[in-house]
Amino acid sequence: MRHLVRVVQFLAFGLLLTAAAQAAPVSIVAAESTYGVIAQAIGGDRVSVDSIIENPNVDPHSFEATPAVARKVARAQIVLLNGLGYDDWMNKMLAASPAPNRQVIIAAQLDPARILPDKNPHVFYDPQVALRVAQRLAAELQRLDPAGTAQFARNLRTFEADLTRLTQAQAALRKAHPGLKVTATEPVVGYLLRQLGWTSLGEKFQFDVMNDTEPSPAEVARYEDNLRQRKVALLFYNRQVTDPLTDRLRALAKASGVPVVGVDEFVPPHTGYVQWQRQTVRSIEQALGRAK
Repeated sequence: MRHLVRVVQFLAFGLLLTAAAQAAPVSIVAAESTYGVIAQAIGGDRVSVDSIIENPNVDPHSFEATPAVARKVARAQIVLLNGLGYDDWMNKMLAASPAPNRQVIIAAQLDPARILPDKNPHVFYDPQVALRVAQRLAAELQRLDPAGTAQFARNLRTFEADLTRLTQAQAALRKAHPGLKVTATEPVVGYLLRQLGWTSLGEKFQFDVMNDTEPSPAEVARYEDNLRQRKVALLFYNRQVTDPLTDRLRALAKASGVPVVGVDEFVPPHTGYVQWQRQTVRSIEQALGRAK
């Protein structure tokens, strides 16, 4: 009898150890909250996600990592980043703490055919890139946590369905407003504009602003002319990266009757990826509606 009790206790202890092992979430570090929320959507309660940049007021191009960030990256099982020079600071963190078993997912490298010829780094405005990230995440999570395979697959199907509804909303916007010419203070929405079939004017100016290069007087003059003469239907204004010049152009657009749509480079707090993108579509629809 005592032997049977010991066997039962041993089995119970083993089950507890197994449960504890399964309960340990997969640790994921995302360079930006945009990828962090995708990881959370796929991993659910079986992952622990730490997004390094999630404050919408932070300029991602000038972000500098701290020792605390380095420690998080060193402990991560999966690291997510954008690529295309958008978050080079993360590459430095990875090089400083090599880990052969750590999985690094670079969004811009998952489907090179999706990258615009100008190498626009804001690939997170392309739903297909978001899908590739989600699919790769699901595969890695299933490998690291086989017990969660069904949950990860279910979460991926839900995310894919949400993305389908997003692309349908974008297609409806494209059909309602075909062939628009627009502009932006930075090329943040370049991949969205491709989805919509719209043309972006003043891209040299936009990339200069993004790269902290002062636009030439001729570029500024052409840009202002596009606004004053309403050669563009919308101005997309990057709310995260502003300076006196972009603020002045925003004011000029409003004074000229050109609708302004504020856009962000990160998913706002307490918001999912698809919800964020749907909000952008609604903001565009509302701005164009007011312009009629």
